[in-house]
This record gives sequence, structure tokens and C-alpha cells, in this order.
Amino acid sequence: MRLLVIVLTILLFVGFLFFVMDNLDTEVQVRLAKRTYPSVQLFVVVLASIFVGMVYAGIIAVAEGANARLANRRLAREVGKLETELNYLRTQRPGASPSEPEARPDATAQSPSDAQPDRASAPVYGGEGDWTDDDDAYSGGRAV
Repeated sequence: MRLLVIVLTILLFVGFLFFVMDNLDTEVQVRLAKRTYPSVQLFVVVLASIFVGMVYAGIIAVAEGANARLANRRLAREVGKLETELNYLRTQRPGASPSEPEARPDATAQSPSDAQPDRASAPVYGGEGDWTDDDDAYSGGRAV
């Protein structure tokens, strides 16, 4: 894309140079608002119109860029909210309703020996005595 812009800019510049060489002595009358300029060289009019077009395109590019940045910021906030909700839902105990996170679905039917520990509160490793000398956080022996 950048190469296309460079090539088109060079072509515009070369075309402008050929135009200036052909119309170097040509003068035109220019009216702006209520003022009239009787003898203005034609290449100055073309150069001014190119400059005005470039400024206009630049203003549009800045406005579109700002619009894209605002949309990206809005979408990033929405993604953050969705990730927070997803993490919250992942950490919920299975069978617990979102409105009552402490409630167990069938707590009276289970005996204390049959009860499974909550996944969110279950230890990842065994007790303190399970560590060996080669179990290091950086050795790859155990997950951290």
C-alpha cells in the first residue's frame, strides 16, 4: 500500500512538472468570494488546488483514524468486560447458581465422606512433604 502511495505521488509530481512546462506563460483570471485577481499564472492555480486537496485528504484521514481508535477502545473495553465475566463463570463451582454461589445443589443427599472438594478450592499439589529436591518451579518438573 505504501508503495502505491509513493508511485502515485511521483506520478502526480511528474504530471505537474509537465503541465508547468507546457503552460509556463499562461495567465488566468481568478475570482475568490468577491475579490478578482486579474493575472495569476495557471501553474499557481493548479499547485494551490493540489495543496487544498492534500489538506482535505489529511483532515479526512485524521478524522477516520480517530474514529477507528475510538471504536477500538470501545471494543477493547467490551472484550475486557467479557473476559471478566468469563473468568467469573469459570471459577464458579459446578452446580452452583450464580445468584447463590454458596448453595450446594444436593447437599443433604451426600454424606460427608462422599462429598467432593470444590474445584476452585482444591489444592493443586499435595502436602508440603511432597516436594523433592528436583521439583523446582523453573525445572519443568511441576507446574506452577
